[in-house]
Amino acid sequence: MKHIANVLIVGRRSACYRAALRLGHSVFLWSSVPLHQSRRARLADWVEHPFEYCSDGIPPHVIETARGWKLDFVVAATESSVMLAAMLRGHLGLAGTTLEVAELAHHKFTMKNRAREHAIPITNYHLIKPGDSPAQLISQLGLPMVVKPVDESGATDVHVLRDVEEVEKLAKPGWLAETFVTGTEVSVETFVSDGKPLFHNITDYLHQWQKSIAPANLNPSLNEEILAINDQVIEAFGITQGMTHAEFYLTESGPVLGEIAVRPPGGYYMELIEKAYGFDTWETYVAIETSMPLDALPQRADCFAAIYIIHPEEGKVIQISGDKKIKKMPGVFEFELDLVVGETVADHVNTSNECGHVLLSADSKESILSMIEEIETQLQIVVLPH
Repeated sequence: MKHIANVLIVGRRSACYRAALRLGHSVFLWSSVPLHQSRRARLADWVEHPFEYCSDGIPPHVIETARGWKLDFVVAATESSVMLAAMLRGHLGLAGTTLEVAELAHHKFTMKNRAREHAIPITNYHLIKPGDSPAQLISQLGLPMVVKPVDESGATDVHVLRDVEEVEKLAKPGWLAETFVTGTEVSVETFVSDGKPLFHNITDYLHQWQKSIAPANLNPSLNEEILAINDQVIEAFGITQGMTHAEFYLTESGPVLGEIAVRPPGGYYMELIEKAYGFDTWETYVAIETSMPLDALPQRADCFAAIYIIHPEEGKVIQISGDKKIKKMPGVFEFELDLVVGETVADHVNTSNECGHVLLSADSKESILSMIEEIETQLQIVVLPH
């Protein structure tokens, strides 16, 4: 079989490189960790170099290796690979999301500034400087206050500060501080080609880090308002292709942008969208990133799909029950539990350090909620605290 293009996938996300293989590409992989031989078997070639060692730029040996592959496209598969993929495109003179656009969506302060310039609704914010006192920050942003690193994602190191002592302790120079937003949260997943959105999905965050439903079952006028702001962000940020994942707060005064990422979402949202709408989300993403023709994408979902993340409290697991019943529940299409009795559970510090998950689908949101309630009743993980 003649390969369509030489494609480098940056980031070890198997669903992405497998989609590229299905599409007929010759697939190369840059992994941040050593690859098992079974992963290497179908690849044209690979390079292993930790992403965290690239803070000063991509090492020359990685650039030269990639240059030798005579690549046509570089595709980011993970949140940690977006900037590196953009840098590498620049070195190799390849089309795709530029470093400027990637930086806009990566650096939260720059992102907020661009949104403000284009009258996109956002919460009040301030980049903390040396010498900023807790009193000054509270006067400007109020309490509660959110502080976070400017260049992390997945809710890593996000803190909600509720009193002056917490502000004094956790409001670090160089971090972003924001006014706390009261309201529910949703995200919008968008496929973009030639600067035009081809598909939208709104995901409802039932419980941050634990439960989400796609698509969200919102009032049609609110749905349109969210998508209008989402598309305004895409245009203002100069995003021309690939996929975006934008988070919005639904406040009493209307939707407010939290942040946007130029990459496929985590949290199994790609699987939820695929189940709900009935098309291959990863093949669509790779096809857009490699300039392949696309069939029209569905605009309405056939069903609702949900994720339930499993992560008990910290401590030693002394009993697990109900998991076999959940596997057999009608509507459950994926179940994983990476816990055994005797294992120690670490703190749930971000969206990626789960202990397991359940993916489920149903014809209505009410049925989904009922299924989640049944899962919470059946799955019992008893933990002995430290």
